[in-house]
Amino acid sequence: MKNRIRRTAAAVSAAVLLVTGTAVFPQGYDFPAPAVTVSAAEEDYPWSDYLKKSADWFGSQEALTVADACIQQQVQGEGGWQKGMMTSHTGDWAHSTIDNDATTSQIRFLMRAYQQTKQQKYFDCAMRGVDCLFKMQYSNGGWMQCLNTPGTYHAHITLNDGAYVHVLSIMKEMSKKTGDFTAVSDAYAQKAAASLEKGIQCLLDMQIVNNGTKTAWCQQHDENTLKPAAARAYELPSTCTSESAGVIQFLYQEAKETGRADLAESVNAAIAWFKKVQLNGIEFVKSGDDKIVRENPNASPLWARFYELGTDRPLFSDRDSSVHYNVAEISQERRTGYAWYGNWGKNVVNLAPLTPGETVITQPETEPEYTGKLIGKLLVHDTKNGANWSIQQDLQNGSALFGDRAYTAANLPDSLAGAEYIRTACDSKSYGSALAELTAAEDLTLYVMMDVRVVNYVTQQGISPNWLDDYTHMRTQVFSSNGEEFTVYIRDMKAGETVTLGSNFTNKDAVNYFAAAVKKPAETTEPVTTAAETTTTETTTAFTTTSAEMMQPAETTPEPAAKFSGDADCSGIVDVSDAVLTARFAAEDSTAKMTDQGRRNADCDGISGVDGGDVS
Repeated sequence: MKNRIRRTAAAVSAAVLLVTGTAVFPQGYDFPAPAVTVSAAEEDYPWSDYLKKSADWFGSQEALTVADACIQQQVQGEGGWQKGMMTSHTGDWAHSTIDNDATTSQIRFLMRAYQQTKQQKYFDCAMRGVDCLFKMQYSNGGWMQCLNTPGTYHAHITLNDGAYVHVLSIMKEMSKKTGDFTAVSDAYAQKAAASLEKGIQCLLDMQIVNNGTKTAWCQQHDENTLKPAAARAYELPSTCTSESAGVIQFLYQEAKETGRADLAESVNAAIAWFKKVQLNGIEFVKSGDDKIVRENPNASPLWARFYELGTDRPLFSDRDSSVHYNVAEISQERRTGYAWYGNWGKNVVNLAPLTPGETVITQPETEPEYTGKLIGKLLVHDTKNGANWSIQQDLQNGSALFGDRAYTAANLPDSLAGAEYIRTACDSKSYGSALAELTAAEDLTLYVMMDVRVVNYVTQQGISPNWLDDYTHMRTQVFSSNGEEFTVYIRDMKAGETVTLGSNFTNKDAVNYFAAAVKKPAETTEPVTTAAETTTTETTTAFTTTSAEMMQPAETTPEPAAKFSGDADCSGIVDVSDAVLTARFAAEDSTAKMTDQGRRNADCDGISGVDGGDVS
């Protein structure tokens, strides 16, 4: 119930920001009691979901509303964020923290919003967050959980829930000016490189040694002694598999890239320890309103979350900090309310041991390049799925649309029959950046067939599909053999011209787009003799190559969806977005933009001018 109240509050706040530009809940707003009580697992914003979205989404109104909320909720004087932006915190939790994905998530989100909008306020806010991470790093290289909380467990060096690795990942990208941090200055890159090196060294210094053998890490380590430290009452000093797994994965990759012998030694020891403490033949399952351990010889390997220091026995505890070696001995509330067992080590134990000093740098894959007759060059950026792209000839009903699906074309307009076409990979729909670059070998008309569900998604999310700005959205529709419906965008290209084929915007309940090229007819000249004079002149007639019903000679290319009653945005489709645009225009909203043709389309009530009567 508490989560639902919080999610509802977040949704209402975002909606009000979207419409009015004003937050319904100002900074520091005290929510009703049910919303204020927050467990460690709760979040106000689904950061992990946001950060999986395509690059284009971060330019949408929804995303910018969240970015503006990040600016508003940044902790003044510190630069980071609390672990719940929609919740009023006091005490230690009122300070900047890296717990629950806080601060690191906002930094990445803001940098992506900046990449899409180039609005300086997002970049500046993100850099204040980065400065906060620098402040949160101790001289020994470790990061505290919360800023300005000395003498508490929040001051401990914190690995919980991947917090430490999240910071390391930001420092690594920033030091190389890659990923989300291509826009940072050289000075910041150099500072991040130093921070990264200190952070890695601190991990090596904190690795727990048992009887002379290196093992893994604790959830938290003392900020002065670097020894394993307690956190909450039931989180005792111990060797922790959940947090150690993420550390090992990070150090493993770092060791491969640098060839550092100390990293290889550390990682190999940790992998060996995970194999040693693996639990086989049991499972931890629900039993009514409880959870129990039961034998199952076919169960996948498990790991306890905590192992006792010195003995490596699975360790359990309760809110009174009592020590137990059987999960059945602790209270039902803690037994069912905490992840005491998990599969955290399944990927770790499958890592191949590293050879100290050996550098195994993963080279970037070569981007596939294809050549056609009209398409002189197609360079595919999505290297993972690039082998399933190709340039094909003679597009017809029944032609395969994707290199990794059996879907074929149906209901093609005459204008596309026989066209050269790009058979894309359907799985490229998940690629977050531009999919390819296309260079024309001859003058041509380029067609992009986009899943209508993507178009609807773009409209609903308020995304600006920048890479389609120079295209005309046609009324033509194409179908696939499995019933998917595509809408058509076209643009003309000159020989030698290059365009970007952008992202698919979303992979949710949609397929990827595909494209086709049709040779542009040569311009013709014909003599014209007027009745008023005998002088012969020449006029140039251009032929449009859009769709079957529009293949007529015209002196100029017709405006898209001309004289399509109700189609205020000239998209070729009359839907709710037209009603919204018409209502805003009629209300004299200065931000509502409508072309001359759009106004003619919107004016459908028989009374001259766009007014409220046209909405209904």
